[in-house]
Amino acid sequence: MKLLYKKIRFTLSLREKVNFTVPPAFILRSIIGSQLRAMCCVAHNVLCGECMFHGTCVYGVVFESIVPKDNEVLAGRDRISHPVILDIASFSEDCTDSLTINLIFLGPAIPYLPYFYGALKSGGEAGLLKERIPYTLTGVFDKDDSLLINGDTIHTQTEPDVWVYDYEYHDTIHKDIMIQLDAPLRFKANGHYTHRFNPEQFMFCLHRRLQTLCSQYGGNDSKGEYGFSHSWGISVRSLAWKDYTHYSARQKKGMRLGGVTGSFVVSGDFTAYEYACLKFAEIFHAGKNTNFGLGKLTLWEKPGKVW
Repeated sequence: MKLLYKKIRFTLSLREKVNFTVPPAFILRSIIGSQLRAMCCVAHNVLCGECMFHGTCVYGVVFESIVPKDNEVLAGRDRISHPVILDIASFSEDCTDSLTINLIFLGPAIPYLPYFYGALKSGGEAGLLKERIPYTLTGVFDKDDSLLINGDTIHTQTEPDVWVYDYEYHDTIHKDIMIQLDAPLRFKANGHYTHRFNPEQFMFCLHRRLQTLCSQYGGNDSKGEYGFSHSWGISVRSLAWKDYTHYSARQKKGMRLGGVTGSFVVSGDFTAYEYACLKFAEIFHAGKNTNFGLGKLTLWEKPGKVW
């Protein structure tokens, strides 16, 4: 299994300090979406699901991600996981005049980088929030390398990174890992969103995401089968559910969008695949609504990291 990806960091400087009452990730996601649609849509009076351009339109591919219901990855569903993940340095901000946002482009979405640069730049000129507070796009980085050429141009020829897992490797690994949820984790256990999940339910959440992203945007020659090892568990948990309010321009109403917050410790003997799922989630997030910035997590392992 493998997945090509590119993580690009954008730094924004606001004209004045802003007291955010909703997560900045939600606001930036809305800015990018509205600007991309304005840039790319050529059929404004047609719903994306009915538009013949949805498979080639950048907005349609990234924000709608429409597929035939007889697709091989998620049979019966006409939408799949989005190929761009939003990763914001701090999910909740009180008052700030600067923001740092990472965008993780997957597989075929990697060439869309210039569109997102243009969307964020145009969004700064239009301003954010009701007050239309402008911001300046001050930096675009591939790791520590600046991609800015001048105020209107960036380097676009960047080599993608590759995540790879060799599923023939079967050794177990003993680990004690604290999982810090840097942004709310949103997934269903027994058909319900909850913070009262068990190790098997959590691992199947990670397994489904790994299989889906590799199958859709990379390469997956595994059979996709997984059985929980039952050789590790959750030893400590400090978790709660937190809801945020997001206004959906498409549905024209406010929506609750939240998930599990806090941290928990997993301890025991992990199969190589289970450990790979954990490391995969640390890069590509976990659960639902990752294009809103949700599902970001950090692994703190013993030894090496102290918790």
